[in-house]
Amino acid sequence: MTLQRSPRRERRNAVGPTIRLDLVHNPFGPCPAVIEAIETWLESPPGSLAATFRRRLGEIYHVPAESIHILSSVDAGIRHIVNRHTGPLVVFPPSAPASFVAERAPVCDPVTIARGPALDAGIGPEFTADLPDHGLAIADSPSNPLGSILSAADLVRLSRACACVVVDERFAEYSAFSLLPLTRELDNVVVMRSFEPWSGLGEVSCAWAVASPRLANSLGFSREAVSLVAIAGGMATLQNHASVAATLTLIREERSRLYRFLRKLSYLEPLPSWAPFLTARVAISSRQDLITGLARRGIRVYAPPEPGLEQFVRIGIASRTAMDGLRAALLELGPELVC
Repeated sequence: MTLQRSPRRERRNAVGPTIRLDLVHNPFGPCPAVIEAIETWLESPPGSLAATFRRRLGEIYHVPAESIHILSSVDAGIRHIVNRHTGPLVVFPPSAPASFVAERAPVCDPVTIARGPALDAGIGPEFTADLPDHGLAIADSPSNPLGSILSAADLVRLSRACACVVVDERFAEYSAFSLLPLTRELDNVVVMRSFEPWSGLGEVSCAWAVASPRLANSLGFSREAVSLVAIAGGMATLQNHASVAATLTLIREERSRLYRFLRKLSYLEPLPSWAPFLTARVAISSRQDLITGLARRGIRVYAPPEPGLEQFVRIGIASRTAMDGLRAALLELGPELVC
């Protein structure tokens, strides 16, 4: 079994140290106990392992085990649902699932409702009133490029307006906020979660969805094939949940520190974020000047390709040492950008 290296370890082995802030994974990697526990769980019978995994997920996240469905990945799950749906598709750009919908545009009659930054990210009654009642709505919270969340009120409105609502919560562990409880009340809502962004296991992990058994059966979740290594990795992470959660607390603290720092800079306008990154608008200078200047100082950030975000950068949250390096680089770069 090969585990994905953490960015921290990659930097140590590189010839020229590079601070990778273009990533959205847990920079601390998996705790050693998780790696050791994976081998133990792999010795369990496949059926028993999956059942134990669903039961443990139900205990931790307070949802019925029979409503939990294991998936290979969130992207695969969303693509599967989109391909099966024959009616209109409703998306909220800027949004990661928008690319899936674009592929189906000729046959799905897509409906788009733009969600802006911060308080403008809400989906009010004036928007949902005109949505097609046989549509499938797909929203990411907080995995959209702005790191914003979908409120419970917005989800309820969408569930009343559309035939089905899919919520991508792959980054929810970083926000301490989830719409999972509403799946017990709304039988046309699917909430998807993933271990990949926060467990430190990288691709050796799986995803899971919560939906009523009736809805899951109509979506074909029961036919999904997931590797035993991925399920064992998820089970081992849950077994050592407190240790991994401690690293998430560190990331949230660094995210808050970075937000406060960026607000003091005249050439960057950060947005509040509940994801493992901050998105900021580059003011005064061009985005490319900022990216190039940071790259010369050994720091890589991400340039969102979505329309409307041409002047934004996404900065992933890493260790305190890496974030201190970013702050020093931004202070040094400032005079070049504002002159």
